[in-house]
Amino acid sequence: MKKVLFILMLITLLSLPIIAQTYQASKVIDGDTIELSNEEWIRYIGINAPELRNGIPDPYSQEAFEANRNLVIGKEAYLEFDVQERERYDRMLAYTYFDDLFIYTWLVENGYTQIMTIPPNVTYQDLLLELQTKTREENRGLWAFNEAKANQEKPQFPYIGNKNSKKFHHYFCGSVGNMKEKNKVFFLSREDAIEAGYIPCKRCKP
Repeated sequence: MKKVLFILMLITLLSLPIIAQTYQASKVIDGDTIELSNEEWIRYIGINAPELRNGIPDPYSQEAFEANRNLVIGKEAYLEFDVQERERYDRMLAYTYFDDLFIYTWLVENGYTQIMTIPPNVTYQDLLLELQTKTREENRGLWAFNEAKANQEKPQFPYIGNKNSKKFHHYFCGSVGNMKEKNKVFFLSREDAIEAGYIPCKRCKP
C-alpha cells in the first residue's frame, strides 16, 4: 500500500508545472519584462507589449509599463517554464504568476499586450488568442488607440532642425516642442538636413 501511495505522489509531482525558486519582482522594465530580486530579467512568454525604450516610445507603451508595475512590483513571482528557458538576450523565459494572478491573462484581457507566440513555447497559445480576440472585439486598451491619429499624414516638412544645436529631428520628436520658432529650420528629407550640416537626433533617430 505504501508503495502504491509513493507512486501516486510521484506521478502527481511530475505532472505539476516546473516552478523555479521564487523571488520578488524588484523592477519593471516595460509591459512584458521584469527584473527579480536576484537580478534575473524575466521576459514573459507569448505576449508582447508596445516598446517603451526604442527611440520614440510606441503608443500605449507607458500605460502597459504602469499596469505591469502596479500589478507585480514587490510581489513574489512564481515561474513556470516551457521548452526554452532563455532567449537570445539571455533573459529567462517564463510564464509568471503573482499570488493567484496569472499576469498574462490580465494583460491580454485588458489590452495592454498582444500575443506573440514563438515556437516551441506555445503552451498557452490557444488561451491567449481567445482572450485577445474578445479584447479586440470589445475595442479595449491598445486596440482602442486611434490608429488614424497615430499614423497621421506627415506634414509638408517632416524633418525639423535646430539652428543652435545643429541637430535635426522627426517632426513628432519631443525636442521639437521645446524648440523656439525662430530656431527651427525645415527640411523635406533627411538628406537635405545632412547636406545642410545638421546631425541626426540621438533620441528620435531620424
